[in-house]
Amino acid sequence: MKHWYTVHCKPREEARAEANLARQGYHTFRPLIRRAARRGGRRTTVTESLFPRYLFTELCDSHENWAPIRSTRGVLGLVRFGHVPIPVPEPVIEAIRLRLDPASGCLDLTRDADLVARQPVTITEGPFQGHEALFLARTGDERVMVLMQIMNQSQEVELPAAAVGPAALVSAS
Repeated sequence: MKHWYTVHCKPREEARAEANLARQGYHTFRPLIRRAARRGGRRTTVTESLFPRYLFTELCDSHENWAPIRSTRGVLGLVRFGHVPIPVPEPVIEAIRLRLDPASGCLDLTRDADLVARQPVTITEGPFQGHEALFLARTGDERVMVLMQIMNQSQEVELPAAAVGPAALVSAS
């Protein structure tokens, strides 16, 4: 029976490990994330591994040879508890896949750049996590202003841009 297992990779060599494992016939899954970053003082979009230094591979428990995985370039080994590799539950892999953008194959966090004034948003992290608000404006490269109902009063609150997402995007997940 096939199960997903976590492969621990060498630093910044997830792509190399994925390519080498695929070349050997292993089925792999390396979720990617697209996010805004500052490089050289400029705002840019970067694509990187969702889980740095890790990827997943689907292996058959009974008759697949796992020994070549350890000697694959870019790979340190399988994640184990003691001497036993632990499978990742299938629902975890499926939940990650459902969140990926079908066009790019990435978890796209750059969508906040498309926010317009008075657009409903959901707070995704911090003390207001899960609360609804209205996007007002960007106050800098990494900060936004939202309008929230706090104690039955409208309050303008400044938050990190990463802590705010479109209401439809967040509630669908």
